[in-house]
Amino acid sequence: MYDIKLKEIMTSPAVTVHVTEEFSAVHEKFLIKGIRHLPVVDGQGRIQGLVTETDFNRVTMPRMTEDGPVYDKTALDRTLLRRVMTPEPCTLCPDDPLSKAVSLMAEHKYGCIPIVDVQGKVIGIVTEIDILKYIRKML
Repeated sequence: MYDIKLKEIMTSPAVTVHVTEEFSAVHEKFLIKGIRHLPVVDGQGRIQGLVTETDFNRVTMPRMTEDGPVYDKTALDRTLLRRVMTPEPCTLCPDDPLSKAVSLMAEHKYGCIPIVDVQGKVIGIVTEIDILKYIRKML
């Protein structure tokens, strides 16, 4: 089970955010796609950083309404993505074994690892949920 290659369990293509996009785009992608991790890429799709829902919540404060939290788009867009993202995140390749991802995630408490090709372009992402789904399938 640990020898399975990441390309067999990763989510691909990964939802990404461009490094120059407005910070409100991060919230929109989290909300619309139902995700918690976004690789940040340049114009060629190469990894520049990673922004997580935890990062987002650390720098924003919603207004609470009867329908739930509401974020002010103008206030969000005053935040620069480059200042919130984790630069140069740990990445792995699609042919790396699952055991390598599990070890890194457990040791460093990562919730995800972006998967990149030899040019550093994001081609997928492996999250804790992807790993749990794989384990569930094997049980």
